[in-house]
Amino acid sequence: MLKEALAYIGNPYLPETVDLIKEGITVIDGLIYSRTEDGFLRMDCLLDETVEIAKRPAVVWIHGGGFTEERLTRKSRPEKRFLEMLRRGYLIASIDYRISQVRPFPSQIQDTKCAVRFLRANAGKLGIDPDRIGVWGESCGGQLAGLMAVKGGIDGFENVGGWENVPSDVAAAVSWYGALDVMAFHRERMEVDAEYPPRFEIMYGGKPEEMESMLLKASPLTYADRKIAPLLAMCSDGDNRISYTVNLEFCERSRNAGNYAEFVKVPNQEHGYFSGEKYDSLIFDFFDRFLRE
Repeated sequence: MLKEALAYIGNPYLPETVDLIKEGITVIDGLIYSRTEDGFLRMDCLLDETVEIAKRPAVVWIHGGGFTEERLTRKSRPEKRFLEMLRRGYLIASIDYRISQVRPFPSQIQDTKCAVRFLRANAGKLGIDPDRIGVWGESCGGQLAGLMAVKGGIDGFENVGGWENVPSDVAAAVSWYGALDVMAFHRERMEVDAEYPPRFEIMYGGKPEEMESMLLKASPLTYADRKIAPLLAMCSDGDNRISYTVNLEFCERSRNAGNYAEFVKVPNQEHGYFSGEKYDSLIFDFFDRFLRE
C-alpha cells in the first residue's frame, strides 16, 4: 500500500512527507491495534526518544476521504506539523480504519474508539499518559474527531474490535474541516453534488431517506449539549466541500453547555491541509494547553 501511495506525492493521498528516520524519529510501523471480522487494523506510532519525558501525551491522527477513498491511509498525514509536536514530546498514532466499502458507518467511529482504547490499555508499554490522549482529524476524520470528543460514550459506538471496557474518552480534539453538523452537510451535498447520493449509500449502508436516524447518531451536533472534551474546529470560507457554517452551531451550543469549543475560520483556503504557521501554532498551542499543561 505504501509503495502504491508513493506515486501520489504532491496529491492528497500522501500530501506532506518528512524523512522521519533522518530526523531521528522512532517509527513503530504497522502496529496492530484491532482484529476485526474484516481483518487487522494498524497504526503507526511516532515519537522522538531524545525528548525526555516521564509520560508522553498522545494524539491520534484520523485521515479523511469521505469514508470511501481507498488511497487515503494512515500514511496520509501532515508530517511537517507532526515533527514539531514530536519535538515537544508527543507520541502520535496515525491510524487506519475500515472504509465504507468494507463496512459502512459506524465502523469508522468504532475503529477510532478502539484505537484510543488500545493506546490507553497499553499506555505503560508505549510510555504515554492514559489521561492525556487527544485526537486530530481532517474532513470525515474531523467528523470522527467531533464524535470522539463526546464524553461518557455513545450507544452503539463502544467496545467493538477489542480492549472492551477500557474508556474511549479523549482529553482534547481538533477537527480540520469536518462536518460537526452532519445533517446540514448532508442537505448541502444533496443539493449541489450529483455524485453524493450513490456515495452516501456506500458510506452509510442505505438510501438517504432510510438512514436519517443513523445520520443523527453520526452528527457531533446531536451531542453538543453533553459534556464535550475541549475542541478546536477549523474550517475555511473557501472550501467548496465543507461549508464552515456546519460547525458554528455545534461550537455555540457546546459552549452554552459549559464546554470549551473554539471555532476558527481560515480565510481563502481550499479543502485540504491549511497553510500558514499561525494556523499550525493554534493547533500546537491548543494541544499543549489541554494535553501538556
